Amino acid sequence: MIKLRDFTFTYNGTVQPALQNVSLTIEDGEFILITGSSGGGKSTLCRCFNGLVPHFYGGIISGRAEVQGMDILRTPPKELATKVGMVFQDPENQLVTSNVEREIAFGLENLGFPISLIARRIEEALDTAGIANLRVRKHHELSGGEKQKVAIASVLALHPEVLVLDEPTSELDPQSAEEVLRLLERLNDELGITIIVVEHRLDRVVHLVDRVLVMNEGSIQANGQPREVMNTDALGPGKPPVIRLMQRLRVKGLKLGKLPLTVKEARLELQKVLRNISRSEFTDDRLYTKPVLKVDKLWFSYGDRAVLRNIKMTINKGEFTAIMGRNASGKTTLVKHLNGLLKPGKGRVIIGGIDTSQHSVAELSRQVGYVFQNPNDHLFADTVEEEVAFSLRNQGSEEAQINKSVERILNQFRLARYRQSYPRNLSGGEKQRLALASVLVTRPKIIILDEPTRGMDYALKLELIGFLTDYCKRGNSVVMVTHDVETVAECADRVILLSEGRVVVDGNKREVLSKALLFSPQINRLAQALSRFGISDTTLTIDEMIGQIV
Repeated sequence: MIKLRDFTFTYNGTVQPALQNVSLTIEDGEFILITGSSGGGKSTLCRCFNGLVPHFYGGIISGRAEVQGMDILRTPPKELATKVGMVFQDPENQLVTSNVEREIAFGLENLGFPISLIARRIEEALDTAGIANLRVRKHHELSGGEKQKVAIASVLALHPEVLVLDEPTSELDPQSAEEVLRLLERLNDELGITIIVVEHRLDRVVHLVDRVLVMNEGSIQANGQPREVMNTDALGPGKPPVIRLMQRLRVKGLKLGKLPLTVKEARLELQKVLRNISRSEFTDDRLYTKPVLKVDKLWFSYGDRAVLRNIKMTINKGEFTAIMGRNASGKTTLVKHLNGLLKPGKGRVIIGGIDTSQHSVAELSRQVGYVFQNPNDHLFADTVEEEVAFSLRNQGSEEAQINKSVERILNQFRLARYRQSYPRNLSGGEKQRLALASVLVTRPKIIILDEPTRGMDYALKLELIGFLTDYCKRGNSVVMVTHDVETVAECADRVILLSEGRVVVDGNKREVLSKALLFSPQINRLAQALSRFGISDTTLTIDEMIGQIV
């Protein structure tokens, strides 16, 4: 059991409490979802459960917190670690050894387990997480999603009573995310492990949990069963698409029953009220005919392992392109060629007539901005303000223009109140926004984004979509690597799907996302099930669905 009573915590060097008067009880064996706005205190709350707050992250504390009968203020983290396992938002923060097998063994060795038990636990963890094929791989050879699975396996090997996961699916493709969540469901159902998950993509997990906590500005705004919380305004627009769809249909007068949490429940409710309707056909008639970036017969290998195989693609002016695919399919490796971070083994990458192999990253950065998958890769300045201003100063902009641009971008990404904060002290979502701001402030003609919505709440995601969409309308091009099919359905023009280093699909978003088994958004899966009533099976968004029903 976890108990917090009037618990308040303020990080050193800050004035605003990260947690304010939090009172909470989590019973053994519960499956809890924690969600809410970026910077709302979710990660800080999780750090209390395993003693990182206050033993690692120092600060001012009042109130009381107990985990499995242990007072977190008086219990060393080593003891808490035997009861509470935690998988961090950024898996690289907890990978400390050279390869996967040693990583899983690390915690067991530090706690003094016998060799025979360590060997057995390693096998169990590898099989449970589905990563036996990665046993001897080095961490730098792994994709972001593979690193996440390794981090989960290393915690599971300790057999914790409570498992806390901060954004565990944020770097996983849809199939891998489903596998991880089913694993958590099995651990909870069959072994009785208490599961606490922080997540923004609620459609993936809300139907699996017993209870939902919504946090904002360090306080718990809502605490109840999933359907109960989804019926409140605590989450604003951040509810799963099928829930938002059904709530909007209710407002428009449809007589619907209980609020659905899944596509299946939504289908069953809509079948009761739908009548045959005139079939709608959606067309995407925007044409892009001015290439700004061309990849021609690109091959690339890490050592003897071929990662990209004969890639051919063209990015056009004003086009919003999403690059999708399973983890380790070569997405990040591909986009690192688009600004010169990597040079082709064979083939060419041409940007505005310039061969990237003949120019430095600094030279190419005036045309192409790149936002890394891990926001920490961007952050090196002492303050948020300096971080955003760096690129402008590096390009020789005048100080008055720098100040104006920095002010604009800080306000746009809701970072103004952090201008004097140390960037690495921000939450995961805030770091992601800062990384975006530091690149977008220079207004490059092409921007590459690798998983930009990771750690973002829905409101910030909408703002990002609006910004990028407007960015394209002004003649710029966006290339976004993502697993977030809902975001792609809302804003992309085109989807390129990679598999094992090859382009297997390249077409407009409706062609690629409609009727897909894994890479289709919730609304399209619902539309497929309702196509016999006349609903178009190429429907992708809530507005498109509502337009056909009412």
